[in-house]
Amino acid sequence: MECTSSRRRRSRLSRCLLLVCAVASLLCHSPGPAAAAAAPRRLLQTCPGQDFDVPHAHLRARDNVKPLKYTEELSARAAQWAQQYRSDCEAAAPAPGINVFLGAAGATWLPSDAVAAWAEEEQHYDYGSNSCSTGKACGRYTQMVWRGSKEFGCAVVDCDSGKTLMACLYEPQGNVAGQRPF
Repeated sequence: MECTSSRRRRSRLSRCLLLVCAVASLLCHSPGPAAAAAAPRRLLQTCPGQDFDVPHAHLRARDNVKPLKYTEELSARAAQWAQQYRSDCEAAAPAPGINVFLGAAGATWLPSDAVAAWAEEEQHYDYGSNSCSTGKACGRYTQMVWRGSKEFGCAVVDCDSGKTLMACLYEPQGNVAGQRPF
């Protein structure tokens, strides 16, 4: 019985990962013939949407939550929100439906770094009490896995200070008081 349940979970995870790969391949537009001829061949090319989408989808699949749809419209809105902090990125703080990551100057920061930082908050979330550990943050994690959120978009801004600001906007926004994320 235990073996059958384990196989079902692996099968469900395999289907989710296959779906994620299919969605990710649709996120990037293939370049035209002129661009393809000029660009060097790479083993794996990704677009910014995939760089945020794939780790989100993996995390959500682990919690049996359907993947989010990455949209250009929400990416543009996330970029507009993040751009207002370009000259003072330290002032950017999470807002309803928005996760924020600020990377130190002098380093190369990837979307997966932001998603990993938010995912680390899982250790501070207690499903039973539906709350964060005392003095700890977990709202960025719960926003990423919020079952009611269906779409998201993200942006990366190079701050005037040399830091890197990343923001993801989720719709519908999560972290609704009194509700569990999944």
